[in-house]
Amino acid sequence: MGDGSGAGWEERYGRVLSAVLGLFFIGLCTSVAIQQTLLGLLLGLGAYHCWRTRLVPRTPLDPALGLFFGALLVSSLLGPDPLHSLSVYRKLWLVGAFFVAYVLVDSRHTAERLLGLVVITAAGLAAYGIVQHYTGLDLARQLVGKPARLDPVWLGDGTGFRTAGLFPSGITYAHNLVFPLCLVTALLFGPAYSRWKRAGLWVGWGLMVVALLFSLTRGVWIAYGCVLLGCGVVRGRRALPGVAGGIVLCGVLLLGAGEGVRERAAEVFDLNAATNLARSRIWQANIDMIADRPLFGWGYGNYKRFREPYYAPYPEADTDAHAHNTFLQLWVDGGWLGLVAFLTLMAVILGRGWRIYAGLSVEPLKSYALGIVLGLGGFLVGGLTQHNFGDAEVVIVLWALVGVLLGLERWGGEKSTADQDREPSG
Repeated sequence: MGDGSGAGWEERYGRVLSAVLGLFFIGLCTSVAIQQTLLGLLLGLGAYHCWRTRLVPRTPLDPALGLFFGALLVSSLLGPDPLHSLSVYRKLWLVGAFFVAYVLVDSRHTAERLLGLVVITAAGLAAYGIVQHYTGLDLARQLVGKPARLDPVWLGDGTGFRTAGLFPSGITYAHNLVFPLCLVTALLFGPAYSRWKRAGLWVGWGLMVVALLFSLTRGVWIAYGCVLLGCGVVRGRRALPGVAGGIVLCGVLLLGAGEGVRERAAEVFDLNAATNLARSRIWQANIDMIADRPLFGWGYGNYKRFREPYYAPYPEADTDAHAHNTFLQLWVDGGWLGLVAFLTLMAVILGRGWRIYAGLSVEPLKSYALGIVLGLGGFLVGGLTQHNFGDAEVVIVLWALVGVLLGLERWGGEKSTADQDREPSG
């Protein structure tokens, strides 16, 4: 009876774990409250896993993460307010998404299922985002009895709304969307799948691109353009016509998206536009902060305590919430030490991810691996115009997908059942 009871508990645990993992990866495209609630549940299941196996798992990122957190700690201890800085470290728990994904996603089939859920959910929410643009529907607030809070200001004729999905702003939505969009892009320009599956991928891609345009987030538009070009280079000559067609189609969608979207795109090339001037003043204020403490920075979490005098000379800056640039923000927070540690961490992830992609031979895992690598590249390009590393809704997706990517190294070489969906190459 003891053996049967133990086996029954393990079976129930497996079902619960599978369900929570599935909900978590669906939730990556939804609100931060859902993301964090499910992440907390997974951390509990991960702690139980470690207790059951009597092992504390090691990951390939342990040295680089140790370097990064060590650099932040040094900057905090040497900063102007160490106690306040250390009190903000609770926000760093979100890196737990990497550990639970790396440890608990334990098979190729699970990885394929979870990444597929991300793509399907993102496509569905992109369709909602398009409806949101035209109608002002704001389910995230209206379902809890709050009034809609969408921004119509950015659109030239005032007839539409800035798509935000289930997030508080279009900027956050766009930076979150870049990851599933890169996954579907890598799948589209990979080996031939069945006609129906490829048609479904094109539909999902089109929905995401239109929703991205309606988010009016120029930094992510540029980042995704870089992703498309990078995908064409990586995939080689066979993919170049498709990538070129994708770029043309993006242009057609942009032209047909409405006057406000086109005006927003034109601002990319107008350095005198009010939004560009405001952003440049924000950057200048942060460069001034860096100049005063270049080596060790102001300490993680201390930004809001010391920023005001540096923004005072720049009244054109329209916000002082953060540096609107991940690299500047990390330089302000951690000085050269923190910035170099962050770049090292990203380089380790990209380098290892690329080797994993190059070593895989089965689909769709190989395409998924490339999609995550491209997504990280898009995240870094997007970080030039937004502190996306400071958005919980974006960082949780980043860490979860990196956990899956590095986990592919353990079991990615198995024969994939998805190969049966592919058309014969001959």
